[in-house]
Amino acid sequence: MKAANNGSRQASLRVIAEQVGVSMMTVSRTLRGETSVAAETAAKIRKVAEALKYRPNKLVEGLRTGRTCMAAAVMPASLGFYEDALRAIESSLDTKGYSLVLNLITGDFGRDAMREEIRRLRRCIELRVDGIILRPVNDDANAMYFNEVVERGVPLVVIDRKLPDFACDFVGTDDVLGGGSAAQKLIEKGCRNILVVHAGVKVSTSRERRDGFFASARLAGLKVDELDCGNFKPSPEFLNLYFRQSEAREIDGIFAVNDDIARSVIRALRIAERSCPDQVKVIGFGHLPQSDPDALRIATFDQHVGSIGSEAVKLLMERLENPGKPYKSVYLPIEFIEGETL
Repeated sequence: MKAANNGSRQASLRVIAEQVGVSMMTVSRTLRGETSVAAETAAKIRKVAEALKYRPNKLVEGLRTGRTCMAAAVMPASLGFYEDALRAIESSLDTKGYSLVLNLITGDFGRDAMREEIRRLRRCIELRVDGIILRPVNDDANAMYFNEVVERGVPLVVIDRKLPDFACDFVGTDDVLGGGSAAQKLIEKGCRNILVVHAGVKVSTSRERRDGFFASARLAGLKVDELDCGNFKPSPEFLNLYFRQSEAREIDGIFAVNDDIARSVIRALRIAERSCPDQVKVIGFGHLPQSDPDALRIATFDQHVGSIGSEAVKLLMERLENPGKPYKSVYLPIEFIEGETL
């Protein structure tokens, strides 16, 4: 065995083979962990590889294995709620020997966001990622929208928002059950004139929480009104105008389909001189971070979004190992968080 040169030459299989005096194939088999190489020779190979600080070329290895050991996450640029999911995705991928390719989408819905999402998905394909974890901006997307992903056979796991017209693996929470649980919490507090404030029916999370709330409240024989804000960031003027109306004075319980809407609702109630929770009880959804330490702690439901990220990686790895298995939807449990608004 020739003396190692402590990394003065660029480390490669050829250099290691020359140092040890064996073939490149023998070096390759050893560094892949195969046991067919004699123990003494394998030890010499590993010693030289360590001295040369050899690191395998993942691109070259990918040509042999058909995998790049890279997975992509396509997420909203304003991470917020999804920050813990992203951390869990990166950590879980790392334990599997995968690197994360992050793509952030500006905008939560609309044509511009959809165009950006398609562009990012195409870039993931160009990078030959082994799989994609997506929080979609287009809930109505069908197979044509993901045409290139389908044609290339790239595994796709969707989180949080469902794609009813496209078959793929999904991880999220049971939003219908969540909405129903919110109604039950308000009923238990004695509320009888209740309101659900949502972000429209095009986004699955908003629609299903709304539907679950209506079903549970009507089963209890209660009158339910709804206020469609059109998105998850309602304008203060819109809410202020609503709560100044005379019919809104009778409302004693409100479910907001996420915590951002709940905080906006509480501010509008304050302007309308209605106190929370004494006159109006409010419950949110999501357990989002609270930036104002002096604001009321919102009664809400924790979706344990980190677990959503971890479970998404698990489904992705299962799909890579068994591409033909039936698609799976995983609904993780929610946890009620006591607050000062209920």
